[in-house]
Amino acid sequence: MKIIDMRVRAPFAAYKGCNLFNNDYITPDGHGGARNYKMPPSVRQFSMELLIQEADEANVEKMVVPVRKNLGGNNEDLAALIHQYPERIVGLAGIDVDYMTMKPVIEEIEKFVVNGPCTGIILEPGQDKTPWMVNDVRIFPVYDYCQEKNIPIFMTYGGIMVPGGLRYYMPVPLDDVLGAFPRLKIGLAHGGWPFVNEMCQMAVNRGNLYLAPDFYMIESPGQEDYVKGANCLLKDRLMFASAYPLMPLKESSEYYINSGIKEEILPNIMYKNAAAFLGL
Repeated sequence: MKIIDMRVRAPFAAYKGCNLFNNDYITPDGHGGARNYKMPPSVRQFSMELLIQEADEANVEKMVVPVRKNLGGNNEDLAALIHQYPERIVGLAGIDVDYMTMKPVIEEIEKFVVNGPCTGIILEPGQDKTPWMVNDVRIFPVYDYCQEKNIPIFMTYGGIMVPGGLRYYMPVPLDDVLGAFPRLKIGLAHGGWPFVNEMCQMAVNRGNLYLAPDFYMIESPGQEDYVKGANCLLKDRLMFASAYPLMPLKESSEYYINSGIKEEILPNIMYKNAAAFLGL
């Protein structure tokens, strides 16, 4: 089965020195990450070459790689990575809204997506140095631009690591944006967890919302609801993601495949929905 992994923080320059790859968090026997799985060699050695090998072993055809601005990443490094692995890496340019200064934000999207190698952008409202609410009308020019240019927006939206507080991941503000920009595709890393039912309801109501719950569909409260959604109303809107390096690619994909998702729907969840979201 072909697989697109929607969230891979790859071992390249943008994540060099990042705490995601801090071996101090890995036990002497090699376990760590989000669910204490055995960490693959690519994590411990910070190696793109080993990651490509691990992707081959996991049948991961394409890895969607975001840049996290608040960790010091830059989009020039991502562009270089895409140039090095054009058939394997799908890039999401990291965008920090710089607390409502939209002109340079749109210029950066134009440079790296419209006129560059990236396929979409990543926004992190609760992770940025100055957190922001997604329904702040000062951000709307960015949404409008991406809708006009058919640029998908992936957001880190949900999870336990919420520096700005849980208010930045509440469902209703996001629903405001989905309704105001109905042709703008928005995908959620962490799948909006812990608001699982609310996010599933929004994805049913709003045809432009996609959920990528990554490790919140693995040994986590609410995972059964994601599976139920995948098997029924969200068969075209739920996407596989590993959240590497917090989870290994192979074990993550195997967990999804054996999670109870119907066999005939698995190709959607593991590949087709991500391809549709990204416009591949």
